[in-house]
Amino acid sequence: MSGEGGGFHFGNIGGNVSQSAGGDIVGGDKTTTTTTTIQKGFADEEKKEQFHSEIEQLREGLRAMKAEIEASVSLDQDKKDEVISEILQQVKALKEMKEKTAAVPPGGPAPAKIVTEIEGTLDRAGGIVDKLQGLAGKAGDVAETVGKFAVKYGPLILSARHLFGLP
Repeated sequence: MSGEGGGFHFGNIGGNVSQSAGGDIVGGDKTTTTTTTIQKGFADEEKKEQFHSEIEQLREGLRAMKAEIEASVSLDQDKKDEVISEILQQVKALKEMKEKTAAVPPGGPAPAKIVTEIEGTLDRAGGIVDKLQGLAGKAGDVAETVGKFAVKYGPLILSARHLFGLP
């Protein structure tokens, strides 16, 4: 029977053929597809508490950056005002996000509207980190602080996304 392709090949059999297996019997390659659905929301109470803690750390870090920018002598006042305004908006948005997620029960999916808002707020928080890094090149007196901020708070934003079930 050589020269034949894959699958089952039976020659001249003088009786019955019986096959038994603990799974599927297939003639050829078996392809299995597994789909995983990521649930957006908190897996458990511990993850929810950690998320809220990380959001509070992010808010505190942004407030500290605000103070550094206010004290900067190398930035003009208009640039300070612009960046400080964005920082304050982000601090407020993170507070609102924390309040909204307080009502999300762990172990189940979060409402789609809240998921969208959380994802947008965390995306904007990442944008602030990027903007501050750009600012560091223009203001030498805040460069070190911005660098430390980015190293600590960039991963914190990613962790918060993960804790909420976001990619």
